[in-house]
Amino acid sequence: MDCEALKACLGQVKWVDYATLVATVAAVIAAVSAFVSYRLSKNIYDEIKSDETIIAGRLHHPGLQNAGHDQSVLRCTLLNKSHRKAFVSSVRAYEKNGDEIPITWSSSIDSLGNIINPTGLLGIVDSIELYLRRNDGKEFKESDNMRAVQKRGRIS
Repeated sequence: MDCEALKACLGQVKWVDYATLVATVAAVIAAVSAFVSYRLSKNIYDEIKSDETIIAGRLHHPGLQNAGHDQSVLRCTLLNKSHRKAFVSSVRAYEKNGDEIPITWSSSIDSLGNIINPTGLLGIVDSIELYLRRNDGKEFKESDNMRAVQKRGRIS
């Protein structure tokens, strides 16, 4: 009788080991499938967004009523060449020596050149006017540079 009880116990242990093994293999397969699915969806999203092209026009002063305010504001046109809405999430201006100029930017200004609604994100369907204003009140010089940076896509 002791042998039969021992055989029954060993049979139960083998059954538990097989069940644990099957559960472990199923968990590994599920994890691998989830990772592959994530990578595939990320690649598809990146491919969809890769055709974003924004062309920045020439920089110029907007011609405000007060000539003293005009020199601290720049305007340029951004043209979206992609088939879907593109976004600009960051705009930076630099002096000739490479120092960053503190600016506020938006798609609208008032009559004195003050930025209205500086959201930090612009959506562009066709084209939009981009206004930059120096935070320190100094003038933009012709030697200063501007670079628009997008999270995805490219600026020409």
